[in-house]
Amino acid sequence: MNPSVIAERIDRTTSIHGLELHDPYFWLREKTNPKVKEFLESENEFCTQKMNHTENLQDVLFNEIKNRIKQTDESVPYRYKNYMYYSKTEDGKQYSIYCRKPAAGGEEEILLDQNQLVEELKVPFLTIGIFKVSPCEQFLAYSIDVDGSEYYDLYIKDLRCGKLLKNKIDRSQKSGRSLEFSSDSKTIVFTTYDHTHRPYRVYRANIDIDTLVDERSQCEEILVDNCELLFTDEDEKYFVSVRKSLSGQYLFIESSSNITSEYHYLKSEDLKTGTFKLFGNRPRREGVEFSVSHQGDYFYIIHNEGENVNFKVVRTPISNPDFDSAEDFVPYNEKFYCEYLISFSSKIALFGRADGVPKLVILDPSKQSPPKVCFFSIREVVFPEPSYDLSVSHNREYETSLVRIEYSSFLTPPTVYDYDMENNEFIVLKQDEVLGGFDKNQYKQEKIVAKSRDGKTEIPISLVYKKKAGDESIVLDGTNPLLLYAYGSYGSCMDAYFSYSVISLLDRGMIYAIPAIRGGAENGRKWYKDGKLLNKKNTFFDFIDSASHLIESGYTNKDRMCIYGGSAGGLLIGAVVNERPDLFKAAILQVPFVDVINTMLDETLPLTVTEFDEWGNPKDKTYFDYMYSYSPYDNIDRDENVDKQYPAILIDHAFNDTRVNYWEGAKYVASMRHFFATKKNNQKTNLILMKTNMDQGHGGSSGRYSRYKEIAFRYAFIIDQLIGNSQ
Repeated sequence: MNPSVIAERIDRTTSIHGLELHDPYFWLREKTNPKVKEFLESENEFCTQKMNHTENLQDVLFNEIKNRIKQTDESVPYRYKNYMYYSKTEDGKQYSIYCRKPAAGGEEEILLDQNQLVEELKVPFLTIGIFKVSPCEQFLAYSIDVDGSEYYDLYIKDLRCGKLLKNKIDRSQKSGRSLEFSSDSKTIVFTTYDHTHRPYRVYRANIDIDTLVDERSQCEEILVDNCELLFTDEDEKYFVSVRKSLSGQYLFIESSSNITSEYHYLKSEDLKTGTFKLFGNRPRREGVEFSVSHQGDYFYIIHNEGENVNFKVVRTPISNPDFDSAEDFVPYNEKFYCEYLISFSSKIALFGRADGVPKLVILDPSKQSPPKVCFFSIREVVFPEPSYDLSVSHNREYETSLVRIEYSSFLTPPTVYDYDMENNEFIVLKQDEVLGGFDKNQYKQEKIVAKSRDGKTEIPISLVYKKKAGDESIVLDGTNPLLLYAYGSYGSCMDAYFSYSVISLLDRGMIYAIPAIRGGAENGRKWYKDGKLLNKKNTFFDFIDSASHLIESGYTNKDRMCIYGGSAGGLLIGAVVNERPDLFKAAILQVPFVDVINTMLDETLPLTVTEFDEWGNPKDKTYFDYMYSYSPYDNIDRDENVDKQYPAILIDHAFNDTRVNYWEGAKYVASMRHFFATKKNNQKTNLILMKTNMDQGHGGSSGRYSRYKEIAFRYAFIIDQLIGNSQ
């Protein structure tokens, strides 16, 4: 049985570098073409038919995931000025409810209820973009996306009475996801998108805080043409954002590409009429990245100029900020990757990486040795497990000795801490409760190392599995089903995080493994650079070598392994499947970037130009040849693949995705079907499925129960392929 609609082949030719590129499925980009929807819906029907026998398993998995998570729950409140802010969920409701209470004690106020918004707007999808309370704590600026396209409607709500200010910015004005209020809360600055969905302009607008309306429909648009334009970056490689320092004293306009940064700054009190100035007398320099924070008399800068691949920290006086004469504050350490600073009134929290795991270091600027010599007060925060995930939580108070962090591991549920920087103490605020009888002692996590094919690079692999009865470990006899998940791009790190859903796989005897492949930054900035541009194939080779090591070590075998990646991770899986289609039983490509050449040649698409720094510009023949050699869509039918068995494949993507457009997965599947239909041998073809969600974007479903169902569907596919549907 095949889909009732087979995609028509209408050849489109592109001439480049003396080659003729043929793209018979280019027409699938025509979003309003009825034949496109007919094709996608036919594939959806086929996917449903082929997965019908797993419906009971999907229901079981959905309920397992749902029943592990407290359905009525609250986040840890964080303080901002005079209130404690938090969100909560209620059993049976898809979305979060945002609330606050007076810090001194008092009744709860509901600031925004997403469930009510969905009901009011009658939409199947809704996410929040901006959520910003004004300095006077009277107004809430929030933006909503109702279809997954990441275009937003921006509203401002008077929290005293619950009514809306008459000013709004409609999605047709292409408002972005960053906004700040002036100190007196009467002026806003915000970003807007260009035609490629790139935030590129900053506007200033005075808001009418005295005219309120009862209904959303009564709001009047703030037309950006009538606002004051403060900043424009016409270079399509750069994304623009606005933010305020934690001290509240400075506003920054950041303009950055994947490899270059530039800042402008202004005192917050001057926002109403002031002019932003170039920070540090430093126009952008290609390849130099930096970020700025403020404390006391200094700006602190993390930068990578010169030989500082892993970044270092310097500081410069606020009276005359100058990048070139800034003094060293944290000297360069090739073994420590500096990522992010939070500057509090008396301490600085430096987040980074070393030894393959996240790190937190506390710095004390008051304990400074003589000028031009780095500080001597440094303390590394020690965490209890060898592998873990660490992230910054809500830190909205400047005058505090507490830094709020979130911690988890494969076996430790998400935990929110306040770390006391003065007394070196952890204060546990909340550890998520895992329902359903979860006992971490029944599971084991490991960290092993695979050798890359170059013979010298070591690839860390984090593993977790359920112990066998009476044994601390599993039997390494090659029979264990295994899910191998990775990303490997943009320097993003995949650490050993806790997952409520993965438990369902572990309880069925499956191993879950994450290799720290190059292209991420798990082992520092060089680890990232060794997996991008003309080194990109290292990402794919590291993944294949990790899979091979797991097989050779007896953890699994090629008929018991599923591989999984999303977005740029979908490119990883597509490239790996073409390179070694015989090595895996099944593969999931979620919102996958698989049509590399055609996308990167089209500068009208969102993200294309800024992505040149990650993948290369195919108009340059050197980069074209390299990218063309691994682009999944362009390599499905290469000669060496003809006699190889491909794994079962699931493409799971979204019709309104503006980051990786739906047609990438659609073209990939259409080409796969044609390839298998025209193979000259009689080899059995494995299953190919494509599931297109017609009401969402890149991030998947917005409602939590819908997300559980999406996960249950993918996991049912994995279990069905590796174990069998009876599990």
